[in-house]
Amino acid sequence: MPPSSKILLAAALLSACATVGAAAPTSKAGSTGLAGFSPVSGPVIQNGRYTAAPEAIVAFVAALPTRDVLLPKQLRHRLMTAQVYLRSVPGTGDRTEYLLADKNGARYSLWVRSFEGRRRGSAGYLVQMRMPCASVATVQTESTEDLAAARRACARPQAEFADSGLRAYLVAAGKAPVDVTASLRAPELSLGRERLDRYRALGANPIALDDSRAAVAPTLRWVVEADPERPLPAKDTRGFQGGMKAHAGFVIWNGDRFEVRDSLPRKLWPCPPRDESCPDPQDRYVLGK
Repeated sequence: MPPSSKILLAAALLSACATVGAAAPTSKAGSTGLAGFSPVSGPVIQNGRYTAAPEAIVAFVAALPTRDVLLPKQLRHRLMTAQVYLRSVPGTGDRTEYLLADKNGARYSLWVRSFEGRRRGSAGYLVQMRMPCASVATVQTESTEDLAAARRACARPQAEFADSGLRAYLVAAGKAPVDVTASLRAPELSLGRERLDRYRALGANPIALDDSRAAVAPTLRWVVEADPERPLPAKDTRGFQGGMKAHAGFVIWNGDRFEVRDSLPRKLWPCPPRDESCPDPQDRYVLGK
């Protein structure tokens, strides 16, 4: 994103934050986030660096309502004004996109992947935030903050974090972010309750995001990882990697909006360099070599 566009977007978002009526993105109050990162691994951004966050992303993160992302504004401000772990990604029209987290791996609190739109001034964002439940009761927040959703998340049995899950937003220049999370098909629907129950009985993990291609393609993938000692049955049509994983869908940025797809071409899920196991002949959801 060129400097002029960054300034325009940042100014628009900061202006929205200052006006109560325009501050909150359009969303359904209390809408649920999608399956996000595994709490064991978290996001993994490779070849990044610790540096200042881009102004447009700082303003975007500040504009999001606490009821959706769960992390209070003052904590977001603290994280985004410190150094973040950042990787620049070539985007649409030679504009720069970003992968960003406050920390790499399982100790993260905030993760963002930005996408440039085909129309200048338009962008998409995927976001996940979380806060330790031990902090929810003690954090000092502004009087207008709504931590009810975070408290509900932490009231669940064995909950360690108030986690937003994956959320999706669209931004047009001069306008507040629009929450489009609810428009995306949840990966649980792709697998179905009966199949998920079978996976759980085998000791498989819950659905989680695979961000291994996020720096080289506008794509993330939902997968279920099996217990290494109890792989998924060979006849399971969603399984791949020798039954070690099951496919639950892709979320992609198409230049205008986010889409959930069940399959896609290899260029949107490229093989990593020197990975002899890729392409996986069992992975019928990535088409082509």
